[in-house]
Amino acid sequence: MSDRVIRAAGLAAVLFVVLILISAFVAGAPPSADASADKIRAFLVDHRSALLISNFLGLLAVPLVVWFVVVLREVVLGDRLANALGTAAVAGILITAPMAMAGGAISVSPLYADGVAGKLGDDTVRIVFEAQNLLFASTSAGIVLFAVAAALAIRRSGALPAYTMWVGLLAAALNVVAMFSTLSAGASGVGFLGLIGFALFLLVAGGTMVAGKARPALQP
Repeated sequence: MSDRVIRAAGLAAVLFVVLILISAFVAGAPPSADASADKIRAFLVDHRSALLISNFLGLLAVPLVVWFVVVLREVVLGDRLANALGTAAVAGILITAPMAMAGGAISVSPLYADGVAGKLGDDTVRIVFEAQNLLFASTSAGIVLFAVAAALAIRRSGALPAYTMWVGLLAAALNVVAMFSTLSAGASGVGFLGLIGFALFLLVAGGTMVAGKARPALQP
């Protein structure tokens, strides 16, 4: 695999992080999952445009991270175990991406037609809001698989510097913590740790590839 392709994949990971962080913060801090229905409804109505843009940016970001992980798999290819770990990393992203897209779609479903969100009943508002929270939190399962498999593949192949492996394992640990946010609405805040860990790993691994520090385990 050419150095140009590897650098481009690293840049895709960095751009993914930029888009995801913008999408996460563009609408400001959302209400907690156990907030009142009135507070949730007011947030949806007041931030309609920002939330629609946030979902759009998330959709733009998905192809970037998938391409990054596909190239990362090629970079770490070596023996059978490294190959299996690389494939598992791709599988983790292919689990994560649909969950995130579904969470985004549900989160903006009351906003798609202007004026609808303000007329929804309390139960509907709460179900929609909590469903999107649970879907986003559930992405942590796929991220754990991706991060652990990628970290171990990096260790096995030596294709990226060792520090990227440790950041990957940190991302996995933070996403295990994020899973606990599914146990109660009051714990929803810890789900944000999973996003931070995921973004950090992609930023470090992607930046390493952009800097030309990745060396494919199988040289042409």
